[in-house]
Amino acid sequence: MTTVSAVMTADPITVSTQAPFKDIAVLLNGNGISAVGVLDKTGALVGVVSEADLLPHLWEARKPRRRDRRLARKATACTAKDLMTSPVVTIESEDTLAVAAATFARTDVRRLFVLRNGKLVGVLSRRDLVRVFTRGDADLEREVTDRVLRERLNLGPDRVRVEVRAGIVTVVGRVERRSDIDPVTRLIQELSGVVEVRNRLDYVWNDVA
Repeated sequence: MTTVSAVMTADPITVSTQAPFKDIAVLLNGNGISAVGVLDKTGALVGVVSEADLLPHLWEARKPRRRDRRLARKATACTAKDLMTSPVVTIESEDTLAVAAATFARTDVRRLFVLRNGKLVGVLSRRDLVRVFTRGDADLEREVTDRVLRERLNLGPDRVRVEVRAGIVTVVGRVERRSDIDPVTRLIQELSGVVEVRNRLDYVWNDVA
């Protein structure tokens, strides 16, 4: 099962709460990133400063009447402590990509900061998740055949055959029991790069009530 740690960007760039506005802008621009994590004196993640947090400084009126107070404060902020957005949306390094996708959908953020034992170890973007679907069909077919069918389910090519096209995994053949069919679908769905599983397995004995 692919976890967040396998696709995240490790060791993300961070700043202290006292980092100056201009230093943050230089970091974002120079490293081609859209946000930095903000750490307190203990190394704990306390906020994030993104490009959006810097843009209020370009407003013509620094204290516009109809802007919310949080954005108005950012328009005059000079350090990360006052610029940052908090709390940060985080995810655990050993969470699955399914959990990450659900978190993105629920929060509508562009990135998730990744924690391990409470410490920041990486950052995960929506693009990182999309990238898993670029995996080659041949590579995916080998993993389904070797790791899922043969190693975990003891099903050889004499009983089950696999074809992968455009990330769609089709499984055909016959297993002993009807209850053996669902685990095949579930385990294949857990692999990174799988778009859909088409399970066309037949069975010999119906052991499902």
